[in-house]
Amino acid sequence: MIQNTSIKYPLSGVFRFASCILHPASCILYLVVFLWMIPLQADVSYGDEIDTIVARIQLTYDAVKDFRAQFVQESMVKSWQAAQVQKAEGVVYFKKGGKMCWEYQHPISQKIISNGKKLWFYEPEDKQVTVGEVGKGLQSQISADLLNGKANLTRDFEVKLVTSREDDYQGKLVLELTPKISQSNLTRVMLKLDKSNFHIYQTEVYDLFDNITRITFSQIAMNTSLPDALFTFTPPKGVEILTPPSLSLPH
Repeated sequence: MIQNTSIKYPLSGVFRFASCILHPASCILYLVVFLWMIPLQADVSYGDEIDTIVARIQLTYDAVKDFRAQFVQESMVKSWQAAQVQKAEGVVYFKKGGKMCWEYQHPISQKIISNGKKLWFYEPEDKQVTVGEVGKGLQSQISADLLNGKANLTRDFEVKLVTSREDDYQGKLVLELTPKISQSNLTRVMLKLDKSNFHIYQTEVYDLFDNITRITFSQIAMNTSLPDALFTFTPPKGVEILTPPSLSLPH
């Protein structure tokens, strides 16, 4: 039986995709923003079928300016008891330019906000907000590229179509992305798309230990002219402002 355990941090101590940037969740969440808001590049050949899919996805995401959805985030860690799952849910907003706002509503209230330059991690319960610059203190260049909007999916990842017969019957497409250069914090990403409109509705991020972060979207709305004010944060009175340590990228 799967357990949904109460968690304080959406991904704290679980995935070290960007272990020193405010919070481990932030780079995984930026990866999801990247996958939603930046089209796949169709300049690499993977065979007729994958080329066609990549081209269709590119056309879809060229037209996306902003995005809103309900989300459910599940974290599965191999070192925990079998079938144990940490679960959080809320509302997410993306806008081109690296802007994002994740409003965690359950099990507790939290916010992760970025205007593309600054990143805020707000914990109302503790009356604290951690503030840093996007891309500072990362473990790998691909993490920095993702956060700074410089990543290129077909340059940085091998893209493989892995749709099963059952997925195909259910109207789904499944892509597997593997970093071309080995990363200490990311081994592969699974994307699930709706065949009817090529929208990504689920992402799975795997780390070196095969731990998984799965994010599933619903009630998706695009191009609703989200205001820029949604992607900045002014600490309420009485909230402590923290600054994370700054580390350089490895050479």
